[in-house]
Amino acid sequence: MTYEIHQQAPHENTPLASDAQLARHVPETLLIYRVFVAAQAMSRLVDASVSSSMNLTSRQWRILVVLNRLGTAASGDVARLASFDHSQVSRVATELTKLGLIQRSSDGRDRRKQLLSLTAEGIRHLRMGLPASIEREKRLRARLSDDEYAVVCRALNALTDEAGVLMDEICRA
Repeated sequence: MTYEIHQQAPHENTPLASDAQLARHVPETLLIYRVFVAAQAMSRLVDASVSSSMNLTSRQWRILVVLNRLGTAASGDVARLASFDHSQVSRVATELTKLGLIQRSSDGRDRRKQLLSLTAEGIRHLRMGLPASIEREKRLRARLSDDEYAVVCRALNALTDEAGVLMDEICRA
């Protein structure tokens, strides 16, 4: 989902943090901070892996993996599954097209829609990168029991849903 946030000047009625709140504020105990740190660590892990083995970025890899899942797909569908905005997909698609890993085409029914699909070289890169991806997932999953993994998945779903609600509220304000 893409959001447009309208910047507003602070209102006089906007509450400000007290000196005591500032002094007690410990960002590393905040849920958002901890999820962000974990996401950054995972992103750096994927970046290092796909960069060293295939000279790709984690964003490029994500688009390849999503296209493998979807098959030929509209860029908007790729954006939704990859959790990117349209401009990010467009930028990465341009990079991957130059590398010969995907191709772009127009939808015959709607010329405004851009379709993305893997090339034979893109599939070859997926075949090269997937074993390491599976191994990373296996190592990370091994740190959790099946019950812990299920709880993490439920918690991430709940947090993602609530973040969407909060974004809607911010965008409407």
